[in-house]
Amino acid sequence: MNQEKIGKFIAECRKDKKLTQAQLAEKLNMSDKSISKWETGKGMPDSSIMLELCNYLGINVNELLSGEHLEDEEYKEKANENIIKITKEYEKNKKIKNILLITSIIIVIFLLIIGIAKIIYENIEINLEYDNRLIGCEIVGNEIICSFKGSSLIYFDSTKIDTDTETLIFITGKMLLQNKIHSHFETWDSMAQLTDGNEVRFISKKTIDINEEYRDKVKVYYTNVSFNQIKKANEDSLQEIIEQSNLIAEK
Repeated sequence: MNQEKIGKFIAECRKDKKLTQAQLAEKLNMSDKSISKWETGKGMPDSSIMLELCNYLGINVNELLSGEHLEDEEYKEKANENIIKITKEYEKNKKIKNILLITSIIIVIFLLIIGIAKIIYENIEINLEYDNRLIGCEIVGNEIICSFKGSSLIYFDSTKIDTDTETLIFITGKMLLQNKIHSHFETWDSMAQLTDGNEVRFISKKTIDINEEYRDKVKVYYTNVSFNQIKKANEDSLQEIIEQSNLIAEK
């Protein structure tokens, strides 16, 4: 459809009927801005008002869509052309709508993936690397007290191994991956991580059951080795784990 041609034709017919844009708009119960939009080729009348518009302008729909007055011999030919043009416009708009729909679905799926990835990322836990400036441990009576300077720690966890000669306590700390990335943790210059902070207590008699026989032979190690691996370790592999870990308290 040649909207510019149709617009000029609407303006011509309106003027022939001695109507202003405001008067025609009032008859159609719409704003004169809509009439101006048609006449400048920036829009088309809606199909629901085409018949009413044509009645006021003294033309038929075929002439409106052709953008000109038609002689009788031209009428059928133009009608066929207009039907073909309308069909093509419909198919074109349908394709555009389908593309927009598919694009919208893709965007929604992408946003969902981003949201899920963000949730997973915000909850990924990693082992806290040992740093004696930040992590402390002491054995006081029947208590093993671990302290951590900073705000990145989520929690301390522990496991116990009884050997033939002593009790070994392995402790590890957990932090969120995003905290490590955002705070540059383990950098001595990052003073935000060195504020007085969390203290987690492990009470031997309750949470770490130390055999009476070895009560005075306790060693506490900070490790990043998994507790499952520690529990399954034989004598040789346990020694390797000890060598990979940091002794932080003993008595």
